[in-house]
This record gives sequence, C-alpha cells and structure tokens, in this order.
Amino acid sequence: MKLILVGPLPPPIGGISVHLERLSGVLRANQTEFVIFNESNFADPGRHIWPIGSYKKMIMKLPFVRGDLFHFHSIDPRMRMLLGFYKTLGKKVMLTIHGDSLAMQLAEAGPLEKKLLLASLRRLDRIVCVNEATTRMLLGLGFDPRRVRTVPAYIHPVERADGEAAIPAKVRRWMDEADFLISANGFVRPLPEGDLYGIDLLVSLAKELKDNRIRARLLFVLLGAADQNAEERAYYGRMKQRIAKQGLSDMFYWYEAAATELYPILKKSRLFIRPTRMDGYGVSVAEALHFGVPAIASDACARPQGTLLFPSGDLQALARQVREVAQHYEKFKQAAQNAAIPDYAADLIGIYNEITGERLPVESIGMPRANR
Repeated sequence: MKLILVGPLPPPIGGISVHLERLSGVLRANQTEFVIFNESNFADPGRHIWPIGSYKKMIMKLPFVRGDLFHFHSIDPRMRMLLGFYKTLGKKVMLTIHGDSLAMQLAEAGPLEKKLLLASLRRLDRIVCVNEATTRMLLGLGFDPRRVRTVPAYIHPVERADGEAAIPAKVRRWMDEADFLISANGFVRPLPEGDLYGIDLLVSLAKELKDNRIRARLLFVLLGAADQNAEERAYYGRMKQRIAKQGLSDMFYWYEAAATELYPILKKSRLFIRPTRMDGYGVSVAEALHFGVPAIASDACARPQGTLLFPSGDLQALARQVREVAQHYEKFKQAAQNAAIPDYAADLIGIYNEITGERLPVESIGMPRANR
C-alpha cells in the first residue's frame, strides 16, 4: 500500500500538524510506503516529505501522482472542492475534517460554492470527522453513513530524550520556579466576544488567582506568532499591555513556540486548561490526561473522558474549577492518572484497509472504535 498524505507538518506546531507528524511516525514504524505533500512548504526527502509549493501547482500535480490512497488533511476550501474531481480520475480519496472548519466554510459560502463543496465531498471514499458534531451535520445533509466516521485526532506522542532540551532555558527556569504551574496553548484568533483560544479568559483568570492569593503561574504556549496578521498582532499586543497594567507579568508567561512539542511542558505542569470558544476535540487535553495531568476545558465540543468541564466563556465557572483543583489536588491528580486515553492511529489504519482492500498491520493499543 502506498499512501499519499496532504496537509501541514510542524513547524509551525498546531493540532493538524502534530496529528500528521505522529501519524507519519506510526506509518514509518510499520514500514508503510507513504509520501507527504507538506502545506508548510518545507522538504525532507529522507522522511518522504515534499512541499506543495502553491495550491495551484498542487491541484495540477495531483492527477499525475500515483498512490493507492490519497488522505487529505487540508482545510483549504479550494482543495476540498476539487477532491471529488480526483475521484473521477479513479483515485481512492479520503478527507479528515479537523475542528469546525467545514461548518464554518458552509456557513460562509454562497449558494454555488456550497453546492460545489458538498458535491465534491459526497464522492469521497471516506470522510473522517474529529468530532461527532461534524459527523451529525454531514449525516443530516444526507451523506452516506457508511462513508462518514468519527475518529478523534489524538495519537500518543513519542517521547524523545531531548524533548525538554528543545525548550529555551529561561522558559524551563520560569516553570521550575512555579509553586503551581498551569499551562495552556493556542493561537491568537480574535473573535467579537474575545478570542478563539480563550486567552482573554486566561488573563482574567490570572487576575482572579492573584486576588485570591493562590500562588500559581500560567504559561501560555503561543503557536504561530511569526505568522500573525495585523489584527492578530494588535490583539496580542493588547493582551500583553493588559497583563502589564494589571501587575500580572510575574505570573503570566508567553512562550512563543516554534518547533517544540507540548508534552515536556505538560510533564512539568500541575494543571492544563483549554478554554476554547470553538473546538473539534482538543488533542492537547487528551495529551495532558495521558500524562496524568488534570485538564480543565470548555464545553465547546465533546472532550476526552476525564476532562473537567466548564461552560464556554464563563470566567467565574473556570475560576471555581481551578480553585477546586488547587485545593484538592491529589484527588484530581489521581483521577487524571486513572483516565484511559485511547490512541486513534489504529482506527485510521483500519479505514485505510477498508478502502484499499489491503491489510496494513499496526500494533493494537486497545483503541475503541469511534462509531460503534
């Protein structure tokens, strides 16, 4: 079996890029032939990674690429509208829909664009949704239930000996000096009500903790800082000013990550928070629980079992939950350590086998089927 994967690889590190990096690691470990066309546009021939160059060039190139199965992770609507065309060329095609990207595209599309997008997706061999909400949406639109599956994007990280060393020394020192380290991560994505990743809530939370004399530090792992647009840079600047004005600089740290994974930070954290206003699943939540770290997340979507939930956007509910964890930490730590977090790589490989009729082995880690 030869797989053609299309999507981003880190850096920059983000949910989709981490998922694709870990999936490629599983395939490599199982000696599966594959090529990745990388939307982040760097090449590594030794790892079978090639840049797409541009979407226009990629769209023209794909009909001539040979492979048993094309697995797309792209969120670009132009690419998604052409996937059905590749099916007419006799290719086997599947798409993973990450987050709420498709729902947002359909909501913003004009009638013709929406029709073309849905017509393209109906032709695909499989559509994998990382959350049940997207699956329900597609089934409600009349998609064949045999071709739509829910498979969360989480795959266990592979720990490296130099994982912590990749984090700057000043960041490590700041974490080591914390009495109670809280970590969070995300991009700067302003919304009318605040921002997508809940940075505004975290800044307000830091103020609440300080006012209640809770000795905690909050590390925000900022992704994509170098690629921010003008609106995002302005919002980021306002958050920095707000932290300084409220006297929170000693307890709120921005770590602009470029090529480091989250797990070394999680292993040093006492608590992880995911206060997103929209989300698909929250791979970082699953990763925190995998390492036995209590995780609080908004109820913006279905979360991994064992997550402590609060109503999306509700600062006081978030603050109460954090205080509860801090005051009764050992109880919540034990619950996190008891959480059974499944790795979904085998589910994807099972779908590859279904589509191609071949048998690609993978060691089972006790993963439940997502749509049973």
